Amino acid sequence: MDAQIREIKRQFRMAMNGIVSTSMREKGMDYKINFGLTLPLIKRIAEKYSPNAELAELLWKENIRESKILATLLYPAQELTPEIMQHWADTIVYREIADMCCMNLFEKVPFALDKALKWISSDNEMLRYTGFQLITRLAMAKNVFTAEVPICIMDIINTNAGSFSTTTLHAAINCVKRILQIDRPTALTIKTATESWKNHSPLNKSIAEDIIDEFYFLYSEPVV
Repeated sequence: MDAQIREIKRQFRMAMNGIVSTSMREKGMDYKINFGLTLPLIKRIAEKYSPNAELAELLWKENIRESKILATLLYPAQELTPEIMQHWADTIVYREIADMCCMNLFEKVPFALDKALKWISSDNEMLRYTGFQLITRLAMAKNVFTAEVPICIMDIINTNAGSFSTTTLHAAINCVKRILQIDRPTALTIKTATESWKNHSPLNKSIAEDIIDEFYFLYSEPVV
């Protein structure tokens, strides 16, 4: 396993892009090591290896951007436990890694929605962001949510929107807009849950208007 890790790091160094790495640091993504590899390049490296939970765990422990992304590609989803998933989520520092976890691994497990709903009600800002991004991924995959799920999501946003960072709030609104696209009944549930917000804070009123406008954009009958 050590030999594999060394070989992977050698491949990272061979493909290093200093311009991208520097740009990321300037934007606040200050990994201990960042080789600046693009996602397609990391995926090509991943194709050389079979899915392997032990290798993925070792890669995840490295404070190296590319190692963490590669870990999300190599961890077999069927072997991911709720405990390991929680540990990974708890140790995410940058939103890019949260996105990679959701896209490459977290959305593939049967307990993804349960985890995401817990995370969006957390006081931890990165967990909130990861939760909304994960629900967005599930909605994009056309997962069928019970009527209680969008109501729960809207209640959490309504209660906590004022404490969300700008990025998390943006992720939350995009999440709801993606759920609106699943089907009209789900969208109607969200619209109904949101209409009462118009008498709440200016922020919540603005969010409600944005979501309701999106509903009418998606489902209004065309004018003949």
